[in-house]
Amino acid sequence: MKSVMKILSFLLLAALPCTLLAQNTTLVIEYMKVTQESESTYLEVEKAWKKIHQKRIEDGLSVGWQLWRNRYAGYGDEFQYVTIHWYKDWAHSFTPNPEGFYDEFWNGEDAEILAKTLDSRVLVATDVVHEVLSAENNGPVKYIVINHMKVKPGQESEYVKMEEDIFKPLHEEAIKRGYKAHWGVWSFWPFKEGQATYTAVDGFNTVEQLTGGVGEDLLPIVHPDKSWDEVSEKVNETRKLVSAEIWELVDFVFPE
Repeated sequence: MKSVMKILSFLLLAALPCTLLAQNTTLVIEYMKVTQESESTYLEVEKAWKKIHQKRIEDGLSVGWQLWRNRYAGYGDEFQYVTIHWYKDWAHSFTPNPEGFYDEFWNGEDAEILAKTLDSRVLVATDVVHEVLSAENNGPVKYIVINHMKVKPGQESEYVKMEEDIFKPLHEEAIKRGYKAHWGVWSFWPFKEGQATYTAVDGFNTVEQLTGGVGEDLLPIVHPDKSWDEVSEKVNETRKLVSAEIWELVDFVFPE
């Protein structure tokens, strides 16, 4: 009986992140492999698909779409472009297009556009991420720094608490002072073995903001009772930064 209870407890704990995250803003992220020869065609077909994304937003099927360039990826890297579909929650992302949805767009050109789409890029992976924390945006974001984190097993709640208690106020102050435009933490779920479990995203309006850094030490201003040694120790207890990328916004559609 004890063994059965242990198994049931484990299953409930495993399902808990899904239950909690399902109610948050959800992004479906698609990573595109694009060769140098096909890049212009790929951007052309994304323009053709943009009106589809606009219609989906107008019909309430999604809340936004973005096209990003992986700024420092070479053509030999795993992906060069990223599309992000925004949904109000996870359930919303399962809503299919209604029958006949595409009819008004293609005018008999659907075969050509679909062929160009398939020829110009390879969809190499899809991730689903759910919003955990965020600081208010300050203007349009042109660049984002994606910081992928592996959180130590059993330390998930401690990691999120650290981000909320220590780093969220720091980033809010940085946004207030104009050093950045956005900050947020997102959780990957479902996820693959070995994959980062969280990503922290820093957003910037301009190149100058992206490359300028924070012009002053905000820790004694926001947390006068803490030192950077204490903060670093807490960070090292919970997570490891496994990779960082810079993405540049190419195109987007959101409600006006």
